[in-house]
Amino acid sequence: MRTTSTRPTAPSTAGTVEYAERPARQEDAETTHVLDVAETTFALLTRGPAPLSVDGAVLGCGLPARKIPLDELRAILLHPATGHHTRDIVWKELIERARRKGSSWVMGCVGIALPGLKAVVRDRLRRLDNQPGTGTCDVAGEFLTAFYDALLTIDLERPKIAVRLLAQSAKVVERQYRPRARVVPVDPSTLARVAPCSSPSNGTVDELLEAAVRQDVISRVDAEIIAATRLDGVAPAELAERLGTSYDALMKRRRRAEMRLVEAMRGNGLRDDLGYLMSKTGV
Repeated sequence: MRTTSTRPTAPSTAGTVEYAERPARQEDAETTHVLDVAETTFALLTRGPAPLSVDGAVLGCGLPARKIPLDELRAILLHPATGHHTRDIVWKELIERARRKGSSWVMGCVGIALPGLKAVVRDRLRRLDNQPGTGTCDVAGEFLTAFYDALLTIDLERPKIAVRLLAQSAKVVERQYRPRARVVPVDPSTLARVAPCSSPSNGTVDELLEAAVRQDVISRVDAEIIAATRLDGVAPAELAERLGTSYDALMKRRRRAEMRLVEAMRGNGLRDDLGYLMSKTGV
């Protein structure tokens, strides 16, 4: 069952929905992060004499029986003690208000979802855009737009609404970028011979490594060694010193891990565990 509604006006964040994400391994203080702008807007909407709020007494589910400002509500939803049923009740109410009342409540939904939005950009989408100097500006802006569109179409009768919001939005962006994505081989002497169709569906090395760790192809330490030396430009000798091992031992370990990756990709490929990622976003 799909709920239909009148399309509300999209929220404005400084006149644009393009932004620059700060990658986990890089510092970029020159560009304002649009999700920081969204956070500021969300803060303004939840302060003052009439903050955006929901009535906990009406929603029930063990929520405080009073008006709950959305910033406090976000903290409640992020708490480990809050169950999926309560989160779905709250998200259904928020999305219905966004569909009926427009931009303020759309931005309220964005604000509630910001921890998850940031996590997906950081962990899943940040390497899709290979344009020099852009960081994740374009891909993150498109992710925010896709999230807005998902608010209008998501099925509110199925469970785990927030998880599906993020998943649906991420998949839209991945489909847009997949034809342009460039796979960076972790070992030119081996992965260069692997057919492109064997690569993970999102075409990024970070996601390949994350999937390989989850599926016990390589260890977490192996993945960090590959990421540090292949993607982040850390000198193997420097990393070996940090880890308290020799250069030769580090290079042998990396080589063995990359060979296991090659074998996994030559088989049926690494599974696309989007559901696992969505369960770790805290929403």
